Amino acid sequence: MEASTLGQRIVYFRKKAGVSQKNLAAVAGIKPSTLSYYEKDKREPSVQIIKNLSKALNITGDTLLGLEPYPDLIAQNRDEYTLLSAFRTLNGLGQKRALESVSDLSEVPKYANRGVHG
Repeated sequence: MEASTLGQRIVYFRKKAGVSQKNLAAVAGIKPSTLSYYEKDKREPSVQIIKNLSKALNITGDTLLGLEPYPDLIAQNRDEYTLLSAFRTLNGLGQKRALESVSDLSEVPKYANRGVHG
């Protein structure tokens, strides 16, 4: 989906992340009604709010602003969103260890999704 306005992109990424307006607004430090105005393109958020929204949605500010393409992989459900959020809080070494753990788990038949290995 190619959303052409900032408001459309906020809605798109919020829905892809499986987050309600109320929850996204709380994480971004704004009122749900303010987020609604942004989503309807009736107001433009400040740079700080764009940073807050981007962080909450696990995308870059440039992606939210439409300056770079959408990431190929966006969390499809709440569990993926939680994992992605936790992963992004880790430093480089932590991220490497997390990837190793996931890779190891994907090799164990009882955890693998229909025998698909990463």
